[in-house]
Amino acid sequence: MLPPIDFRVLERNPNFEVLYKDLTARKLNPDGSTRDTKKQRIHDEIRRSLADARINLVSSQTLIQSLSDLPSRTTDLPPEIHSVIEIVSAQLSGHVPESDREILSGDVDFFIDNLTTVSDAISSQLCIMVKHLSKIVDPKSPPAISSLSSTAAAIQQNATFNLPRDLATARIDLTNTMSALLTTHLSLLSTSIRILEQTQHGALARHTKSSAELLHARATVLGLQAKLHTFAHPPPPEFVAALKEYKKAQGTGEKALKDREALARRELELYEKAGGKGMRDLAGRKVWLESEIRNVEGEIEKLGNGS
Repeated sequence: MLPPIDFRVLERNPNFEVLYKDLTARKLNPDGSTRDTKKQRIHDEIRRSLADARINLVSSQTLIQSLSDLPSRTTDLPPEIHSVIEIVSAQLSGHVPESDREILSGDVDFFIDNLTTVSDAISSQLCIMVKHLSKIVDPKSPPAISSLSSTAAAIQQNATFNLPRDLATARIDLTNTMSALLTTHLSLLSTSIRILEQTQHGALARHTKSSAELLHARATVLGLQAKLHTFAHPPPPEFVAALKEYKKAQGTGEKALKDREALARRELELYEKAGGKGMRDLAGRKVWLESEIRNVEGEIEKLGNGS
């Protein structure tokens, strides 16, 4: 097969493209061999003669095999023909020596006299075989018996010439497509590397890093300036006095909160010491006091109504 040529090479070299097309169309065969019209014509003639000889041989073998299988495949033949068919089949296959052929000449003459009957039976068996072959060729829509030979020739042509040529063309197209894909991939990688250089290792990355360092330095300077300003300019007396008063008020409030916390803790301790019984006594006293209050209020109301 001729080596594939990248289409970009042909586009960049028009003279080479003309030479390549001339070589592939006129000088070389698809398999890379030199094209010689006279020799190819002779080879084609030899190929046709060989094909005819093979067809004749296969036809003879098929007829002999069909004749030998005929007694076991059909029941329409008379019994006396079966033995004659076996003798003729053995003679056609070369199993009968020359010395015995004269003895069997009567059987051969009887076979020839009934040749029409035998040929009809063989034709029936061959038709059955051809139908099976048609179904093998195309199970869904078997071709007609008359077109089976042309169909077989077309299948052989496709299998031996067309399909290999199409496969070679497809391989060349695939190689060109792969070359274009690799070129695109190379371009993509180059662009990615360029972007990485610009964003992480290039001028843009250095500019971003320098800007960040500059901002950090400015923030440090501002912090130092604020400390210097604080040390060089103390706060005014009014501000200091206000801070002292605020701190004093915070201390007083904190002391009052601590006193309230201590009182609450002492009351909680007293409740804990009283326990459950003491709490029940207090609840009973509360109920008794509320009842006495209601009684006194009732007597006061009665006195008021009586007056």
